[in-house]
Amino acid sequence: MRRSLAELTAWLDARSTGDQTRVVTGVAIDSRAVRAGDLFVALQGAIADGHSFLSEAAARGAAAALVARKLPHALPQLVVADPLAALQRLATRERSQSSYRLAALTGSIGKTTTKEFLAALLATTFAVGATAGSRNSQAGFPAELCSQPDGIAWMVAELGMSHAGELDRLGAIAQPDALLYTVVAPVHLEFFTSVDAIAEAKAELIAHLHHDGVLVLNAMDARVAAFAARFSGRVLRYGTANASDLSISDYCGQGLLGASFTLTGALGTAPISWSIPGRHQADNLLAAATLALTVGVPPSAIAPAAAQLRPAHRRGEIYRMEDGVTVVDDSYNSSPEAAARLLALLAETPGRRIAVLGQMLELGATSRALHRKVGAIAARSADVVVAVGGEPAAELARAAVGVVLHVAPDADAALKLVHELVRAGDVVLVKGSRAIGLDRVVDGLRAGRG
Repeated sequence: MRRSLAELTAWLDARSTGDQTRVVTGVAIDSRAVRAGDLFVALQGAIADGHSFLSEAAARGAAAALVARKLPHALPQLVVADPLAALQRLATRERSQSSYRLAALTGSIGKTTTKEFLAALLATTFAVGATAGSRNSQAGFPAELCSQPDGIAWMVAELGMSHAGELDRLGAIAQPDALLYTVVAPVHLEFFTSVDAIAEAKAELIAHLHHDGVLVLNAMDARVAAFAARFSGRVLRYGTANASDLSISDYCGQGLLGASFTLTGALGTAPISWSIPGRHQADNLLAAATLALTVGVPPSAIAPAAAQLRPAHRRGEIYRMEDGVTVVDDSYNSSPEAAARLLALLAETPGRRIAVLGQMLELGATSRALHRKVGAIAARSADVVVAVGGEPAAELARAAVGVVLHVAPDADAALKLVHELVRAGDVVLVKGSRAIGLDRVVDGLRAGRG
């Protein structure tokens, strides 16, 4: 993106202040993330109002601010009725004038990791841009789209939602050339009546996929596989041997040491040996490789790229402490299915196993039953279970029968407790919904154990 304030003023029908020849080269929605040349978008959040942070944005080099009201500040301002709506219009305009192709990913689990894997695979052959972290929201994705570097051939974009209609809006902005689905699982049930309703909301993106684009579906998920009927263009499938374009054979897991397996199918063959643990991570690579191979990455590029991959931040990162304690950091988020996958991996790992499990949010009326289910799995997978949070965590604990059990009300109490419990040779899995803050447990363990 490289636009003058005069252009943006006209496009957004804004009232503007300051030097109209100033050039904007990106967008930021967090004053702490502003880079020189960014347009800082002042959004009204549940906790903070972006209009209070113009000075911080200016100090970091913002070229201007997109605001809902004119403020007494020297930073040039574009004044609009609704900064979020204006940001989305700007992203739509930028996308319509871009020359790169866009690969969008969505699903209930594995979006960010699969996005990172896909970007790395595509980068073996193309110039690639991607959304940073998990910036997949109504504000995060448009800001990322407006901040892509010049000269890329592909942008890889993670798209997320919590409510029906959100992916329809993001799809209208993204206009993807390729669309990949991971899995549909029971998350956000606070806002949906069923998993089928979640699937319906996920399917909103398909209407925005270019007619000559490619739809990549997980054949192992019946709900996702059924999306094929919604698209008249090219459909690729992954996951099921003899019924997919790419699948996994000869999977050999080595616990926390990684795995070896082969990607094989009509798209090509790639023998993989890597340090990332868990069959679910192999499935994420399989999804990414299916799309990458489809759009022109050669099969010979997959294995070398895979060997260099690492889990996304706080999504399965492994830390081996000097005293022999191993910490598995999957603290970024959680769902019943994702927790079950990590617990199964923990069960395969030698040593005394400690599972620090935070409560899972947005599960609605099914919360108690799903927490009990995870608690029962934890009892089969770990020697010690630490349940963190309120009543849902207590429900998980009640179902974790037959193990050493502790309950902590919050992350800080959990850290103190785990410090007292852990000993040399232990393996500690930390997983919970983002708002529970279990990243503090990981960081505290790393800081305290060397």
